[in-house]
Order: sequence, then C-alpha cells, then structure tokens
Amino acid sequence: MSDKSTSQIIEQIFYATSVAVVGASADPTKYGYMTLDCILRGAYEGRVYPVNPKAGEILGVKAYSSIREIPEIPDVAVILVPAKAIPKILKDMGEKGIHSAVITTAGYSEVGRDDLQQELVNIAKEYNIRIVGPNIEGFIYMPNKLNAQFFPVVQNTGPLATVSQSGSLTNGLVEWADKEALGISAAINLGNQVDICEADFIEYLSCDNHVKAIAMYLEGVKDGRAFLGALKSIAGKKPVVILKAGRSRAGQKSVASHTASLAGEHDVFCAACRQYGAIPVKDLQSLYDYGKLLATMPVPRGNRLLIISSSGGIGVLAVDEAQALGICLPKLPRDFVDELKLLNLSPLGSLSNPIDLAAIWAEEFRKVALLADKYDIADVFLINFGDPIEGAGEMIKDLKKRIRAGIAVAYMGGAQEEEKDRPKLHRAGIPVFPTPERAIRAISAAMTYGKFSREIRAAGFAENINKHKDLKIRDRQGTTKADFVLEPDAVSWLGEYGIAYPDHCFVKTMDEAVIAAQKIGYPVVLKVVSSQVPHKSDSGGVRVDIKDTVELQIQFKAIKEGVAKVSPTAKIEGMMVCKQAEDGLELIVGAIQDPVFGPIVMVGLGGIFTEILTDTAFRVAPISPRDAKEMIRELKGFDLLTGARMSKKCDIHSLEKLLIQVSSMICTHPEIQELDLNPVRIYETDFLVLDVRILKVSLS
Repeated sequence: MSDKSTSQIIEQIFYATSVAVVGASADPTKYGYMTLDCILRGAYEGRVYPVNPKAGEILGVKAYSSIREIPEIPDVAVILVPAKAIPKILKDMGEKGIHSAVITTAGYSEVGRDDLQQELVNIAKEYNIRIVGPNIEGFIYMPNKLNAQFFPVVQNTGPLATVSQSGSLTNGLVEWADKEALGISAAINLGNQVDICEADFIEYLSCDNHVKAIAMYLEGVKDGRAFLGALKSIAGKKPVVILKAGRSRAGQKSVASHTASLAGEHDVFCAACRQYGAIPVKDLQSLYDYGKLLATMPVPRGNRLLIISSSGGIGVLAVDEAQALGICLPKLPRDFVDELKLLNLSPLGSLSNPIDLAAIWAEEFRKVALLADKYDIADVFLINFGDPIEGAGEMIKDLKKRIRAGIAVAYMGGAQEEEKDRPKLHRAGIPVFPTPERAIRAISAAMTYGKFSREIRAAGFAENINKHKDLKIRDRQGTTKADFVLEPDAVSWLGEYGIAYPDHCFVKTMDEAVIAAQKIGYPVVLKVVSSQVPHKSDSGGVRVDIKDTVELQIQFKAIKEGVAKVSPTAKIEGMMVCKQAEDGLELIVGAIQDPVFGPIVMVGLGGIFTEILTDTAFRVAPISPRDAKEMIRELKGFDLLTGARMSKKCDIHSLEKLLIQVSSMICTHPEIQELDLNPVRIYETDFLVLDVRILKVSLS
C-alpha cells in the first residue's frame, strides 16, 4: 500500500523513470500508437513498457501482453483502453503494485455513465491507486522529457505551465508556446477529475522551480474551498491566470432576492480568483498573453510604464490602452529630457511619454532605455517596434541584463527581423507581442499581480485565508424548504451584529400603528410584514414619508387591500412602523450560500439601479478589511461615494465595516441561504439599512 501524499504521487508521475503504456498499438490511427510515439519522439530517457494483448514489438519497443508480465513495477501507467476493460486493468495494477494511473479513456460521467465512473473510483480506492483523468489526452512534463500525450511533441522547455480541462485547449496553448519558442514546463489535462484535481496540481506547481507562471482553463472546480486553499498556497509566489468557461447566465434558476439574482456563477468565480491573487481572463488569447508575460518578466515594482516607440501611431495605441487600464504614464523629468536632447535623436520624434524616436536604429532605443533606467522613470518599459529594426533582438537581450525595470516588446510590422528575433527573445525570457494593445493588457495584469503580492505581506491576509479552509460547503441535501424570516426578527439579527436600522416598531393593528408613529415621530414609513410577501414594494406593501395620523390610517388600510389583491393567500402578520430616513446614496449589501465556494458577500449600487446597472463586487467570506476596501473600490460608481458629480462624500469606512459584519453573519449562521440589505442608505457619517430580507433553511 502506498502512503505517499498527493504531491508525492504527482512527483512520481512527472519524474517517472518507467512508464507502462496500456493499450499501446501498432496502428497509427489509434491513440495507443500516437501516445507511445510521442513518448519516444520526445526523447524520454526512462524505460517504456507497451502493453498489448498481442505483445510482440511496437515502434521498436518490446511489448507485453499484460501489466503483470512487465519485469519491474512502473512508476505510472498511461491507460488507453475502452472503459469496459479498465476495471481489470486497475485490478492488475493493484496486484502488481502500481499506484499511479493516467486514464485517457472517455465514456464516463461526461456522457452520463456515472455508474462506470463510480466503479472506476471504487476499484482505485480498493487498490490504493491514484488517478489523473479519466477523459483526458495525457500530460507533458518537459524537465523529464516526458510527452505522455496524443500530441504534440514539444521541442522547447520553458517557464509556463498549462492546466486545462479540455484536451484540445491544452494542445492549442502548448503549440502556441512551442511555436514561439517560449516553451512549457508542464501541460496537464484534467478531464473528469475523479481523484487528483486542479487544486492538487496548483499546490504541486507552486513548489516546482521549473514553473514561473500557470495558465489554466477550467469549466468547474472539484471542491471550491480546496481550490481556494490551493490558490492560497501559491499566492504571492507565482501568478496564476485562469479562463473559466460558462460566462452566460442562460438557464440560471429563479432566485428570491436581489443579491442572489445578481450573483452570477461566473462573477462569483472571478471575484474569488481575484481575492486570492489569481487573474481571471475572458478569452484564450488573453490567457496565453498574460501567462507568457508573467512567466518571463519579473513582477513589476509598481504601475509606472514608459513606452518607447519607433513611430507615433503605435505609441498612441499603446497609450490609449494603458490609460483605459489605469496604468501610470509618468511625465518625463526635465533633467531626463535635457539629456535626451544631447543624444542627437531625430527631430521628427517626440520627447514625451510615449517617446517617439521616429527611427529604426536599435542603438537609439538602447541609449534612451539606459538613460530612462538611470532616472528610474518607470517600472516597466514597453519597447514598441512598428518597423523592422536590425539588431533589435540582441539589443533587447542586452538591455534586460542592464536595467532595473521589466521589459516587454510589441513587434508589429517587423517582417523578417521580427521572425528572427521573436524566438530569440522568448528563449531569453523577454515576452514579445504582435500588437501594442496585447502587450499593454498583459503588462497591466502583471502590475495588478505585483500590487497583490505587495499587499498580501500586510498582516491579516494569511490568517484570513486560513479561515476559509475551516468552512465547509453546506450539503443542500441536508436542508428543508427555505422560508423568509419575518422582518422584525431579521432586524433583531442585524442588531446582534451592530448593523444600524431606523427606529421602528412592529404592530398588528391600526391603533398600535398610530401609537408607534407618535412615539417614533413623523414622518414614518409603513411596511407590511408577511413571509409570503418578500418583495414588499412589488406588492404595494410599502408606503413612505407618511406625515400625520390621518395619512397613516389611510395607508395602513391601503397596504392591506393592495397586498390582498396581489397575493390573496398571503398571511399578513402585521406592519413595521419605521422612522423615515434622510435622503442619501443607496447601495445594496448582501450575502448568499454559493454551491461552489460557500458563503459569499456582495456590495453593489442600490436603489432603482440594482438590476439595471448590475454594478456589483463579490468576495468569498470571511472577508478581511483589505477585501472590504477592494470590493467598494471595484464598483463603477465608486466615485459617487467620494463626492463626485456634486454628490456628498460618504462614510466609506462605515461601509467597509458593514461588509465585514455581514461576512461574520453569513459565516456564523450557515442556515442563512440569502441575505439582502436593500437599500442601504449611506451618509457623510454612518449608514442605515432600510430593508432586510433573510431567506433561511433548516439544517439537518
């Protein structure tokens, strides 16, 4: 029995000194042939054991009729046989003492055969076999020259690792990197993840010195909290770029609260990634571009960018993109400009940022960049070529050794010079992009990661993340039907967490309402209390700015009649009489139990704009003060909180405190399915929650 950890098993697979290829074939159209061929052509130096019932010899290598006949215990078995044959293969492996299997075979849960997949899992557990797959194309680990995949055979070893649930996307990313001579260190196909999963590979790669950055394509994660724990293990060490499929909300189930209706699965996933320093992207091109730059360029010290261009047009394109992404384009110091003028540059150029050299001589780029580094102008230099620049490749490689700033190249219209220089620069660890916009977007991602890396050194980050591992995702099968908490009770819950709500009184009769209003003081708000009327405004169950007793009596009756028309079966428990709040900026704050990550906290622009603008930010709870600050500043309407456009400056600190209070509430009370504070009216000092909606389930 193997007592190795998952990381040790992955190590054994990647650094295998012997590999069994079960299902190896002499037929070039079979995957068993392709995989064996890739292993051999990839110059793998370990021992290879093809397994085929006909035995003989395949591709010049002695084959064996079964695993049991192999003269040693291979470190890993790569299995390429039909699903029906795999149970026997696994049993033979277990009896032989092989505890690592890479199963490429499809035909399991992805096609509805959960029974076959469960059988596979059961046998693996019985014989203590760890599995990568099934339903994959294999894996590649270049430090061991092991190309155990249908294709391609990789020629270039490099600093980028790819992890993907799609075999085709794995191949595509690998081929892009190989063609550009960027190279890869590892290519991992995840498939159905019945055992070893994306979180396990992240944790392993976090300690792999051959890997500088990870590019991931995911369709889902096996265990949300384990995934976050893996991101925590790599946070600040190595950048992770993630493309998550499924941005569409098509088919989203109906939900009862604003918070839940706004919490799209993709939005929550991307927010969770950002919270842990991973970089979510929207397309494959960005996944590759960001991964390439982060695997090669050192993490930027800050967000200052200097652009040095051979022409004005590409410089303007770069500036436009940089400004749109909030990158700092520092003004050039007078002393620096004065020295630039002494370099006898072209009079047709421009000595601002971007610097337009209006020249095609590599030496001029070198002089300007070295001078800029002397003055510490920027944290990253973008060398922006719009023309063939003879000697550019060697010049850039020399610059990298001599300057403090990171360096990236946009090479557009470089003709043969570009074709010659691109692979040279990639081998030297310098990222090259075909357009300035793609370069700028990748640089921006690196600057964002750099900011995250610096900030997590602050006290509290690691402690906060560790708490996530203790929270379990609630088993929905252990819950009963959800019910809304009556607002008087919900307000009491808020009080336990110090969350401010207007002066109020719960009443059952009109006379009680009159007495309560006189005690509270007009003007008041009247709200229906009924578990069957969660959306009070939609049912005519809210009346505001009631100024006297007569109006109160009229509105009390009107609410009852209006609710009865809209919801004839609704049981009205009574009314809430609340002090009318002063006008202020309205936000929505909420929390939900996410099926993947557990408790989630949300903040967004509130009032009538809630569903129209969907200006929201999410974080996985429990959140830290840093998380709360970031959430608020992510909002497109953040400037409204700071006094922009004639609005009053709001108490942002109290809003941050509210988010932390809500985080504590949803973590302490796992029975809360949805928590909706909408609107939250925020003032120059403090805030008030004007309405609270809590959907609660009974936990078994």
